[in-house]
Amino acid sequence: MKGFKFILINIASILLWSCGENTSKKGVIEDFIPKDASVVFKVSNFETLQKDLSNNAIINNYKKVSAYKFLSEKATLLRHLKPEEASIIAISEQNDSTASYTFITRESPKLFIADSLKNTSIETLAYNDISMQRIIIEDKTAFTTTIDSVFVASSSQKVLQDIIEKKTLKDPVFKKVASIKSNAEVEMILPATALKNTDSSKLNFASWVTLDIAVLPDAITATGVALARDTVPQLINVFKGQIPQKNNLAQITPTDYKWATSITYSNAEALTKSINTFKKDSLNQISSIIGSTNEAGSVVLEKGVVIALKSIDATLTQDALAPFITETSSLREVTIYSFSETDLFSEAFSPLLNHTEANYMIQLDDFFVFTPTEDIANQCIIAFKNKDVLSETSYYQDSKTYIGESSSMLLYRSKEHISDGLSMFFNSKNEQQIKNKSLSKYPLALLQFSYDRDFAHINLVCKEASTSKQVSAAVSQETSITLENEILGNPQFFSNHRTNSKDIVVQDVTNTLHLFAINGRSLWTKKLDKPILGEINEVDILRNGKKQLAFTTASTLYVVDRNGKDVAPFPIKFKDEVTQPLSVFDYDNNRKYRFVITQDKDVLLYNSEGKLVKGFGFNGTKSSIVQPPKHIRMGNKDYIIIAEENGKLTILSRVGKNRVTVTKTFSFSKIPVTREGSNFVVITKDNKKASINQNGKVSFQNLNISPSYWFTTKGSIKATLDDNLLRINGKLVELPFGIYTNPQLFLANRTTYISVTETQENKVYVYDKTGRLLSGFPIYGISESAISSVKNKSLVLTKANDKEIIVYGF
Repeated sequence: MKGFKFILINIASILLWSCGENTSKKGVIEDFIPKDASVVFKVSNFETLQKDLSNNAIINNYKKVSAYKFLSEKATLLRHLKPEEASIIAISEQNDSTASYTFITRESPKLFIADSLKNTSIETLAYNDISMQRIIIEDKTAFTTTIDSVFVASSSQKVLQDIIEKKTLKDPVFKKVASIKSNAEVEMILPATALKNTDSSKLNFASWVTLDIAVLPDAITATGVALARDTVPQLINVFKGQIPQKNNLAQITPTDYKWATSITYSNAEALTKSINTFKKDSLNQISSIIGSTNEAGSVVLEKGVVIALKSIDATLTQDALAPFITETSSLREVTIYSFSETDLFSEAFSPLLNHTEANYMIQLDDFFVFTPTEDIANQCIIAFKNKDVLSETSYYQDSKTYIGESSSMLLYRSKEHISDGLSMFFNSKNEQQIKNKSLSKYPLALLQFSYDRDFAHINLVCKEASTSKQVSAAVSQETSITLENEILGNPQFFSNHRTNSKDIVVQDVTNTLHLFAINGRSLWTKKLDKPILGEINEVDILRNGKKQLAFTTASTLYVVDRNGKDVAPFPIKFKDEVTQPLSVFDYDNNRKYRFVITQDKDVLLYNSEGKLVKGFGFNGTKSSIVQPPKHIRMGNKDYIIIAEENGKLTILSRVGKNRVTVTKTFSFSKIPVTREGSNFVVITKDNKKASINQNGKVSFQNLNISPSYWFTTKGSIKATLDDNLLRINGKLVELPFGIYTNPQLFLANRTTYISVTETQENKVYVYDKTGRLLSGFPIYGISESAISSVKNKSLVLTKANDKEIIVYGF
């Protein structure tokens, strides 16, 4: 019995000991957050976070900013902590120039081992009967304590003493946010009661924001929620009852913007009432205008701020705006109106959107855009027509995959203004430090809020741009030149041997020839007797690398140097009318030119000295020549092609003797006779393709084509266009329905490009030889284009309107 009693006592002792161990107090780490914390990080794996931070290019830009310095300095206490469970890092603002950190985690045996550390001192202090340590590692000081099995370390002794006194963060909304379950490695919680507005004033946006952060080598992304109080006016609540819509503002945002804001709504009148309740203002009566819209946005440009409204029924919006607009001018087929209610939208959507004076209005598709000046209206039109807008960039396309398609509010930050946006979360000293940091490799940051009941979903992305995509997608307007008179024909590039660049040559309706530098500066003008026939030829008659312009009018053969001076003995004037554009033959590519003049049935050849070539024995045709004579070289033989009105095709040698006898006749179309492989090709008016070999044998192929069909070749590249069906070396490219200029082939930067222009929508398309549309195209233009290159950049030259020339670079 005694033995049994002894056993019972021992079991009871064990049970009591076990019970005592299980009931020892364990604190909750969220209860130890400092009361004045400005940012709180919940970290699931502290060691992984440190590695991610060291590998992230964005974070590394901010290593010397005071608010982050304690994480980046190798000698701080945090570098030597090895927590086994989740941790919290809280940043507190001590004053305008000082920030402190507090680190909180569950106590564990290997959390901090000081024995192996050099230059370390530990001193034990007491505060309110609780022991704490002052730890100095090299020259960095921290204070630590353990309360209820919770380890707390801080760079501020005052903060740690407040925590010991239980002066901690007790906001019930924070508790609610902090209790949201997260699987993220890093969760950031921050107050949103004083976030910066668009004009740098601070607003009570929401109570708390929590973000699950993913730290990637080339990006930072986050998802989370923003919580607001119903009892306090907070800006996020203006979207209560609204259904988030698709954000389209990027479609009209020029790529050189600074920052932009898009808000969407399903009930415009309810939104404006909510905004006015928040502001405690009287209701602005603009529902008749914005009632047919579902998105409003502001875009901050270098010269001013733009307000834009996205209409769901453009006709209704136009009718509502009609009493307030007056037509003033137009650009690129877009009418510019003056607008009488200059502060209407800024007041209605303040403080969500930037303030501006809306003095002018333009319509870009379904967007009604209001600008303070006509110059900014012009800037927006040009960017939109050129597709030089944010939505067309590769980095925007990449970034938007990280966010939702629809949201209540979407904030866009560009380049250096990303740092400006991040600075809003820090005290004044750190704010300026962060603003001064450059994120040149990060062209865009997006922050998205989607309202849902009493909170808003959040998405954030800031991603490094892909260099390869950036190069392929970059199409920008290089130059715009406006002439006093309407342009005659199409502008052309002309080589500048002095700068190794390109100039632009163009004639106007007064028969004045202009030469412009690529930057738009006028170099000279020259009055001609008549319009130029066909294209201007680039020659080097002195064979010294200095180029000249060669062309003919109906009565004169001109050769003009790059200074606008006639090259003697030119010009040559003719009594009889010149009936075809000038052809220039360079048989052996040795710049011993033959200038070919066509006068109805006669063909005259002049050399570079302005003398008739005596060895050319052709005596003319029996009927009018219907195409400029053409030189084709096959193997070691030269062929001169002459097409007559009566259908005869004459193929001569370089001395004007018959080289190939063709017995068949053809109804020549406007498509020039060309070469395909080892054959000559004629496309006839009656939709036949005639192939003629070098012995004169002809084979016909019936073509099922439209009257607009065109055929052209350059080397081994062949392009045809039949209505909207473009074929490049047989590969079909189906263009949008429209009316197109003839396809043209150009060689630039060792690449063959094929271009066509749609003349109703005024869009220039450029393809490579594989049939791939180049990224960034189509671009705005109303005429055939010319393509050339300067160094490693390719250039596209076209007309913007009857008096304006545009040069694009890609």
